[in-house]
Amino acid sequence: MAGPGRVIRDRYELRSQLGRGGMGTVWLAKDRTLGRLVALKEIALTPYGEGLAVQRVRAMREARSLARIRHPAIAEIYDVFEEGGSPWIVMVYVEGGSLDDLIGRRTLSEREIAALGRDVLAGLTAAHAAHVLHRDVKPANIVVGRDGKVVLVDFGIAQIVGESGLTSHSILLGTSEFMAPERIEGRAVGPAADLWSLGVTFFCALEGYSPFRRDNAYATVHAVCNDDLPPPRRRGPLYDVIAGLLRKDPALRMGAAELDRRLAAIAAPPPPERKRSEPPVERPRPRPPQPSPVPHTASLRSAAAALAAMAPGAAGQALDAMAGDPSRAAGVLALLPSGQAGRVVGHMTAGGAAALLRQLPASRGASILADVPDRVAADILNAIGVTPAAVRLVEAMTTRRARQVLEYVPPPVTAALLRATTDGRAERLLAGLSPAVRAQIAIAD
Repeated sequence: MAGPGRVIRDRYELRSQLGRGGMGTVWLAKDRTLGRLVALKEIALTPYGEGLAVQRVRAMREARSLARIRHPAIAEIYDVFEEGGSPWIVMVYVEGGSLDDLIGRRTLSEREIAALGRDVLAGLTAAHAAHVLHRDVKPANIVVGRDGKVVLVDFGIAQIVGESGLTSHSILLGTSEFMAPERIEGRAVGPAADLWSLGVTFFCALEGYSPFRRDNAYATVHAVCNDDLPPPRRRGPLYDVIAGLLRKDPALRMGAAELDRRLAAIAAPPPPERKRSEPPVERPRPRPPQPSPVPHTASLRSAAAALAAMAPGAAGQALDAMAGDPSRAAGVLALLPSGQAGRVVGHMTAGGAAALLRQLPASRGASILADVPDRVAADILNAIGVTPAAVRLVEAMTTRRARQVLEYVPPPVTAALLRATTDGRAERLLAGLSPAVRAQIAIAD
């Protein structure tokens, strides 16, 4: 029986229970080998319904679902194995609490919900692009880190589009009050079903209660399929978005692109208001444009303060929008503390982040990438390419960090970067990479 203090697979020491649900128990554990905290999920196998072999297959499918998605808003999976007859999945640990906990503690503003929702939507969009449906989006499965990072967890009932389903027709997996009507009615299910669940999640965050929850399971599923959305107590643009997501017919439901556009407008900071006592400003006559190669410091500080007030996902998208002026965007990024800058960069596109890091000193770029997930940092380094800027960035990293990032860079690029380094660490960096990557680098050479 799993419990605090037990060591799983002679490596993972269970510390405390993070959560428990129908698909299993999630533990906070210490990875004794790497000296880090991880989230360790013990998959629940039940003696009734489907056979244990089918349940084990579903657990492995969860691991494959996660492993094929690379996005900051999707929980990264490290390992999967069986121990004591149960499947276990080792995932990244995000220090913080669930959106469900946050809703219970305080009232969230529309801007907060919209900014957080954009992060979740970005993760779902990445999952859908990989032909993976989450199928259990709800506040309890959205983790909000203490640093503002938003992560969607528990793909335990995800169905990979195109695979034969493993779920018995007599078993409805998920949380009924968040299920789309087409799932309950046994119709074809696509990405729109996850967007329905996201809409119910938004309603819970905005209004503080679940719109279709009733006294029993039958009444709840009947409400999902037949009842109208309750009228709002907090009417505003976010409720209109929710209404667009909670259309019973998935063909009429708001799509991801429109949803992102609407959420971005809600999450945007309001324009500064002029004090009523101020007289109208007399506009000066236009003057010929003057060259200004260096952005004004006050303007950069103002932009940096605005970014600091945003959730990392929204801030990353804002910096991507500024990438057309990489010098100014890099100046804004440089004013943020390294940890916060790393969290923002982790939500940018690889190309946008690369454009900014090319503008910064290598030491500053390395300190920012220290707080970016390994795979995301690798994508950014690959986007910079085999250039002097990328070489200097690798040289500015610690040996351990450089190995972590280069592990996920395409081997031909890694080989070229190591050949170009001049700090004498090329052989040590190469020796620290996994045998599989070293073999591919040898082939590339």
